[in-house]
Amino acid sequence: MAQLAPLKVLIVEDSQTDCIIFRRHLTRGVAVPCEIRDAPTATLAMQLLSQELPDCVLLDFNLPDSDGVSLVKKIVESYGEHAFGIVMLTSNQEVERAVEAMQSGAHDFVPKASVNAIVLRRAVENAAEKAGIQRQLEIQRLALAQKNEELETHVRRLEQEAAERLLAEARLRQSEQQLRVVTDHADVLLARFDLDCRYKYVNRPYAERFGLDPEYIVGKEIREVLGKDAFIAVQPHLKTVLAGERVEFEIEIPYAKLGLRWVSVVYVPERALDGSVIGFIGLKSDVTARKRSAMELEHARDEALAASRAKDDFVAALSHELRTPLNPILLLSSEAANDPEIPEPVRAIFETIRKNVELEARLIDDLLNITRISRGKMVLERVPVDLHTVIADAVANVAPEIDAKHLALKQELHAANPMVMGDAVRLQQVFWNVLKNAVKFTPEGGIITLATTSLPEKKAIEIRITDSGIGISGPELERIFDAFSQGDHAGEGGSHRFGGLGLGLAICQMLVQSHSGSIQARSNGPGEGATFIISLPSSTDTCDRVPSPVQQRVARPAGTKVTRVLLVEDHEPTRSALTQLLTRRRYQIQAAGSVRAALELAASHEYDLLISDIGLPDGNGYELMKEVARLYGLKGIALSGYGMEKDLGRSEEAGFVLHLTKPVQMQSLDQAIKTAMAAEPKLLHADPAPDSI
Repeated sequence: MAQLAPLKVLIVEDSQTDCIIFRRHLTRGVAVPCEIRDAPTATLAMQLLSQELPDCVLLDFNLPDSDGVSLVKKIVESYGEHAFGIVMLTSNQEVERAVEAMQSGAHDFVPKASVNAIVLRRAVENAAEKAGIQRQLEIQRLALAQKNEELETHVRRLEQEAAERLLAEARLRQSEQQLRVVTDHADVLLARFDLDCRYKYVNRPYAERFGLDPEYIVGKEIREVLGKDAFIAVQPHLKTVLAGERVEFEIEIPYAKLGLRWVSVVYVPERALDGSVIGFIGLKSDVTARKRSAMELEHARDEALAASRAKDDFVAALSHELRTPLNPILLLSSEAANDPEIPEPVRAIFETIRKNVELEARLIDDLLNITRISRGKMVLERVPVDLHTVIADAVANVAPEIDAKHLALKQELHAANPMVMGDAVRLQQVFWNVLKNAVKFTPEGGIITLATTSLPEKKAIEIRITDSGIGISGPELERIFDAFSQGDHAGEGGSHRFGGLGLGLAICQMLVQSHSGSIQARSNGPGEGATFIISLPSSTDTCDRVPSPVQQRVARPAGTKVTRVLLVEDHEPTRSALTQLLTRRRYQIQAAGSVRAALELAASHEYDLLISDIGLPDGNGYELMKEVARLYGLKGIALSGYGMEKDLGRSEEAGFVLHLTKPVQMQSLDQAIKTAMAAEPKLLHADPAPDSI
């Protein structure tokens, strides 16, 4: 009997002990002798392979100068995929590494923990045999390629048989040696199914979820384990994966035994070598806790948004309710204070009333402004602005109070380029607030200094407003820009003689920061006066003389005299006061207290202008404006206690030419009527004058 050729094996293993054990397993008590060579490193292994090719390479998954997968890839790259068999030695925890090695060109793997002579010998022989079969098939393929169609069919059949054999062995190995080791300790629930949705494999966590053993589940249909309702819930996804598509979804499943549970599911089609779907793999994770937390968070967010909207609505409604009763008082007092036919002492009384009503309106506006700015709802109109012009307007607005207290105002406007990109109205509001504070806290006969300086190195303009007033303590400086924060003079035991809500400087800081600038407050302490330093980025843009904010708000064209006015106001005192005051100015006035009454008047009379409140008992001024503009081509002025940005926007959309916010001075309404009659029928944002902000 002819002696069998020895099996040549190269062992790549850095452990001398393991190498001796593997050599014994392969050489003792076997029918076919083995010629063994060994290499402790990947480098030496590649050198030995260059000298002589073995029948099989048995390599460790971890070597001193390489990992096993990298060595497999290097061998395949150098000698081809089936020059000889390759067997990977792995640990029980390195199944993923083994799978990667198989994908890279290895023919088999063996966990070290389960190595014995039979297992190792079988793995080496099978790997060598697989490699030999593949080499033979390649040789046959090249030879038979030149033969007739019958031989080609035979080759394809041999290839298919070999592929099916390899696939069957790979499946068996995966399910018996790797899959169980890894998946039984995984956090996910894993299962394999055939085309009939019968279980081919489940890991232990999957089986334990339903209180069953893995062996019991294998062979059963998915409906039997999940329950009818749960099966119906996932059935559309099962059809999709069996059609060859990967499916990933989250779903709340009504399990028969577990009740309602949220799960994250991935279905991946399992394919044969020819690409046909032979089943699928399912990965499932219970995400009930995360899903419920997310839903609770979403619910909390919705509640917070609802609360925020409710707060905005409340502030707007509160502003409207506070402004409305002030309107007739301001109308009548501003009219009387400027009436030369009234004795001077009486006019002084009306002037006092007017100032206090405007102060009340200013406090209301502070509340609205702090809300709008903090929520990012205040829109700034950024254009080239001359700061010296803006400062001059702010000074003009506080000039009467400066004169009344006999204060000295020094202006040192030395900034070479006073141009900035900003909103002139809002910047004037900043300077007016700071100047107003300086006047308020400086005793009679004191000094206020206003200076501007260019800072070329910082590309900025610095504005300093210094007073000789009551000063600011250290603790006060720390909170001076906090909303609703006031100085120690307003605290317990203080006189609170200066009034206010403590919002002015908070609004100033927000407006300055919205212009990419900064504002600081400095003081050496009580009695030492205070300095406010405002820094704004300078601009190289130039423009013609920028009209002052007052000029921008109310232009003064020589308009046609308004003779016929439809007045719509449901607040009887305001309606009565406006009717009286406008009639005195020889306007022809007809008044209505509702949308319906206004439309009836508009249908039976001709008018030149509509002056309308927004909130009316049977509708709103927006719809009324749209209707009279459509039917009669009327222009309109909105006169409302609602003065937020969204209210101005809705007025513009409705077709109002101007939106005046209550309370309003009669002089402002006079000018608004002239402006509206001379302007195109579109909204000219008529912001309240700085002294009523």
